[in-house]
Amino acid sequence: MVSGPTDPNTRALMNALRKTSIKHDVGIWKRVAELIARPARKRPTVNVGKIGRHTNSGDIVVIPGKVLGSGNLPHNVTVAAMNASTSARSVIVNAGGSLITIQELLDKVPKGTGVTILI
Repeated sequence: MVSGPTDPNTRALMNALRKTSIKHDVGIWKRVAELIARPARKRPTVNVGKIGRHTNSGDIVVIPGKVLGSGNLPHNVTVAAMNASTSARSVIVNAGGSLITIQELLDKVPKGTGVTILI
């Protein structure tokens, strides 16, 4: 019996996060993998306004759930998330930031320096 997410893309992402965590001896990717392993309804949903309150310009944020478009974003931020609403995408891009996948962030910053988990 399969435990955890059954989507093969999600399972592959979890495995990649765990392998990178072990390879570089970094705990942040292990924690992100644990949060992604939760059922989808228990993964965090974060509004853009919360991202704006808890970050500074140029920060890199990982959200192991969905980003919603409520609120405003006063500065540019790189956001890596499992999923994002269309309004959240437009708010982040209009603020000068970028929205990427967690896998892209993992390839870009394998050691996890400067990356923050926002739940």
